[in-house]
Amino acid sequence: MLTYLRIRNFGIFDDIDIELGPGLTVFTGETGAGKSMIVDAVTACLGYRTSPDIIRSGEKRAIVELLISPPGRLVPRLKDVLEVSSEMPEIMIQRDILPERSYMRINGKIATMSMAQTIGSYLVDIHGQQDHHSLLKPQNNLSMLDEMIKGEICKIKQEYRDAFLARQDILRQSEELNRDASQRRREIDLLSYQVDEIDKADLRRGEEEELRQEYRVLSSQRTLMELAQEAYERLHEGFQGSSSAYDQLTNGAFLARKIAGIDPAGDKLVQEIEQVLFSLEVAVDTLRDYQRRLALDPSRLKQVEARLDLIERLKAKYGNSIDRILEYRDTSAQRLAKLLNADEILRELHERLSQVETKMVALGRQLSEIRHKTSVETARQVSSVLAELGMPGAEFTIALRNQDDDKGIAVDGRRIRAFADGFDVAEFLFTANPGEAPLPIHKVASGGELSRLMLAIKSCMEGVASVPTLIFDEIDAGVGGKAGQAIGEKLWQLSRNHQVLCVTHLASIAAMADTHFVVNKYEKAGRTYAEVTEVRDEHRAREIARMLSGTEVGVSLDHGRELLAAAEQYRRRCGKPG
Repeated sequence: MLTYLRIRNFGIFDDIDIELGPGLTVFTGETGAGKSMIVDAVTACLGYRTSPDIIRSGEKRAIVELLISPPGRLVPRLKDVLEVSSEMPEIMIQRDILPERSYMRINGKIATMSMAQTIGSYLVDIHGQQDHHSLLKPQNNLSMLDEMIKGEICKIKQEYRDAFLARQDILRQSEELNRDASQRRREIDLLSYQVDEIDKADLRRGEEEELRQEYRVLSSQRTLMELAQEAYERLHEGFQGSSSAYDQLTNGAFLARKIAGIDPAGDKLVQEIEQVLFSLEVAVDTLRDYQRRLALDPSRLKQVEARLDLIERLKAKYGNSIDRILEYRDTSAQRLAKLLNADEILRELHERLSQVETKMVALGRQLSEIRHKTSVETARQVSSVLAELGMPGAEFTIALRNQDDDKGIAVDGRRIRAFADGFDVAEFLFTANPGEAPLPIHKVASGGELSRLMLAIKSCMEGVASVPTLIFDEIDAGVGGKAGQAIGEKLWQLSRNHQVLCVTHLASIAAMADTHFVVNKYEKAGRTYAEVTEVRDEHRAREIARMLSGTEVGVSLDHGRELLAAAEQYRRRCGKPG
């Protein structure tokens, strides 16, 4: 669960700390006090997009810190994303928001937004003020239905999706090969020319470097011959009237022998000079060989220049190195073989397509059977929860159908459209009045009804959901009276197995909370600030009274106390003392 939240320079919040606990926690306060901004701070830590406009006026950055203590059962999944200890699996997320950019840190280490989003998907489910509008979009209905039955459907759904993607790839390949014959012929001609041009060049990896080195030598032959001749003269023949190194060493050796004839200690000197003289003779022999190999060869130089020029032309067409040119050649040859054998490949693709579609039909039928089988029970459960939420005559149903498609998959004599999640299209139908036929939700549901319907659906998902923390941001919009009381009781029931955080304007919901925070806005030295305070006992009764009528005294205060007492009785009756 979420255990600690610190917000600095975020909107109208200067620097606040909130310690969070289990059960149902509510945030209340006047409109515009900053309640929903607390939810925004949590979503910022979970990697969602945050505008730099949220930085408090006059400040350089906003900082939000969130401490999470995940349940042990989720630690193995979290270890796929970050380092987390099994003994003390706490996660500290920090989001720094600057005008130009923002930074994410998880347990002190720089992290990506996607890492935070992955962690959030395991640990937190947020339902905002506008989430119930997703009910009005039919494309969302099937995913909601699957969420309510995902334990049974998940593996089959993944196998179907893999087959669906394989079919898409086969169709793409077939479409490429089925282009008109003239276009295919043009591509074959072009690829044939390119492969042939590269093959005729007979390129060898590493050849260019060798040629460039040879070119440097060939283009410097005259200079090398002059340098070698001067070196030879200086070492052996003498240069410009001076004696050679060989003559000097020979004279030195003669003098060393005279020394040794007088002093035996000179023998070592004689040996060393003679060794140097021997090494010099070897060097001179090597130099003579080198001179013999040197020759002005304009024809070879032209050959090397022409070869390098060819390589440069091929590089300009096919890649910036011989390795890239050869890679291009291999890829083009594969494509060419594919085009030349297009008819055979198309037959193979057709066979594969038939196999994949047969698999999709089998898996799609399984998905449809599970959905049809469970949709009736799921609709019954949602209708039952709606009755608990103050809509006893409401009826919720789920209609499943297929879409005809001439290019679709043959199923039971029809060609139907295949989607990534199966063949089904789900539509949620609803009526709030007994005896009236259910109609599409967008035609009949009011704002308050949508809020209760969303909560009912989320309550039914609760049985299969593994996310430990649920956050509701004013989903009670458009609701009041007994319906508000029913929503409060349902949220509290959810909090028996989840940590539930709720931003609300309804006193009946606030009264059901285990922990109650009030968000107040105030002015100081010409600046606007917001504070978050936990209220208990009489202070809480006064806040409930304010929510009821705008005043904290008299009948309203008595009514606030009554609501809190009734909530306490409800909790005790349900087995969880407040």
